[in-house]
Amino acid sequence: MRRSSERAARIISYVLLAVLLVYSSAIGCEKPNRRGWVTQPLHSPDQLGLAVVEALNNKNIEQLNRLRVQREEFFGWIWPEFPASRPPSNFPGDFAWSNMNKKCNIGMKKWIDRYGGRNLKFVAIRFDRPQETYDAFQLLRGTVLTLQNAAGEKRDLKILGSVVVKDDRCKLLSYED
Repeated sequence: MRRSSERAARIISYVLLAVLLVYSSAIGCEKPNRRGWVTQPLHSPDQLGLAVVEALNNKNIEQLNRLRVQREEFFGWIWPEFPASRPPSNFPGDFAWSNMNKKCNIGMKKWIDRYGGRNLKFVAIRFDRPQETYDAFQLLRGTVLTLQNAAGEKRDLKILGSVVVKDDRCKLLSYED
């Protein structure tokens, strides 16, 4: 009798632990806002460029990461729009995300190492390639970020990937590596 009550208590404790783990992970996840974004998008490419420069000046990789598309956004409404996600390609989204995420992480570290803490000023952001339009968003491509250093010298940098625009809000799709 004692063994069966110990077994029942152990099962109950495992079930409670599983429920607690599921509940705690659910409340810790950010939920997409009404626009489908997980983290706050910005109102314009210029605001995005300013935020990137601020993050570089502060050597803040977390801020750089928040400025780009998050996994949930990628899988929720970006990846399904790309032709590679559908027949005949049916390219695996996990593979696409993994490659892009790796590229972003390498790029963010590289650009902080190269330009971080230099008190750069945002001058402009432009797009040298044609825009791509999808049902749920637009991609501004060929991103060029123009910065000015303390000596007043301007430099064009190609450190950013495409910019995703949805509902007049934007985020980076990626960072160049």
